[in-house]
Amino acid sequence: MNEVAEFWDDFAAEYYQIQKESQVPIVTDIEKFLTEQRLLPTNSVVDLGGGSGRYLPALAQNSQQYTIVDISEQMLRYAQVENQALAKPRSVTYQQQSVADFSQQTPDQSYDLVWMALNPAVTADETLLTITQKSRQWCGFLRLTQNIDDLFASLEQYFEIAEENPNIESTIIPAVVKLLTSAGYQVRQQKFQYQTTETFDRVFLEAYYAEVPKALLSTYLDQVFANQKTRTSTTTLEYTLLYWHV
Repeated sequence: MNEVAEFWDDFAAEYYQIQKESQVPIVTDIEKFLTEQRLLPTNSVVDLGGGSGRYLPALAQNSQQYTIVDISEQMLRYAQVENQALAKPRSVTYQQQSVADFSQQTPDQSYDLVWMALNPAVTADETLLTITQKSRQWCGFLRLTQNIDDLFASLEQYFEIAEENPNIESTIIPAVVKLLTSAGYQVRQQKFQYQTTETFDRVFLEAYYAEVPKALLSTYLDQVFANQKTRTSTTTLEYTLLYWHV
């Protein structure tokens, strides 16, 4: 636990900055959807692996009792910043704990909604079934299942330097559905899709891909930029939400 906690402590500031700079309105859309499906508002919510509090505004303001659990002390400090930024800060329980400890130590039926968003420690195994038992009503499981851009991906495939994105977890969705269905739960699914754009100049790409032979890269970029000073990259993101009643 200590090594994992230290990793997320070290990454917390950068993670929080990425969170704040995100162009994607996933939190707003999730809040709207959960409200439409009547998962929110509710009495009590636990945000398991809630990190720096990305979903805190939506969940805390739609529950009487909101608890955010994370293994990282630094992440929870940023979650406190998110709470204090609300027009009316909520009474929040900040709980530093691993997923394993949460699943072992939390009594069953402790919360009305157990929320798990982009939590790498929650996978399609028996622990997820144990976590499900901590809910009195609903569980929500959110993952990023697609992240494709039309500039970097094409270049990396062309030069055969593409690496697997560790943030993409498309295979976990069918695995979780299979696990929960086998356990007797009726799993519902909703996708959220977005497109974001960012502009880059040629100098940036030349520096970013300095490991590619300069002559080959130059020839490729001649085609990409076609005498233009900048090129706009469009990224397609897809989040998949699974939710089930207990």
